[in-house]
Amino acid sequence: MTAKKSGSNVLAAVVLTVAAAMLLTGCSTESPVAPTSEPTQPQVLSRGALATGALATPVPLYAEAVISAANGGRLQLFDVILDIPAGALDNDTTYSIGIPDINVFFNEFGTDGLVFKQPVTVTMSYRDADLSGVDESSIRIGWWDAEHGQWIDMNCQLDKVNQVVTGQLYHFSAYALVSD
Repeated sequence: MTAKKSGSNVLAAVVLTVAAAMLLTGCSTESPVAPTSEPTQPQVLSRGALATGALATPVPLYAEAVISAANGGRLQLFDVILDIPAGALDNDTTYSIGIPDINVFFNEFGTDGLVFKQPVTVTMSYRDADLSGVDESSIRIGWWDAEHGQWIDMNCQLDKVNQVVTGQLYHFSAYALVSD
């Protein structure tokens, strides 16, 4: 009877150990009753060694221009280009690009909240990016959804040879180069 009692104690200890390990590590999210975790948010790309010259300025970088509704036009600030097609808006409009922190590939396009009849093309270069630990094929443009506090991926094209990402914008807000 002592051997049976000892075996029961060992079995109970094993069950308790397994249960404790599951509590500490969590359950698989494949289980239909397992708690769901938030999806991993993409990370905004960082620049490598801080650029010299005009890019090394400690103040935010900013450019704006009034672009004709009838003709369209281009606005560029360093490694960010906005190509506005004719007919994107009904009226001539002030467009802007702001780079609040040169250490990251984060841009504010304005006038914030504009919605376009024709998509605006954005091209962002990542030639100065710190790609350590980054899968280059995962680089894309995301826009910041302030209401939900998350980056939303947009459909874009990655050109690894020229190290640029190009996409079509249908509204203005904050945009960044992001990766997993």
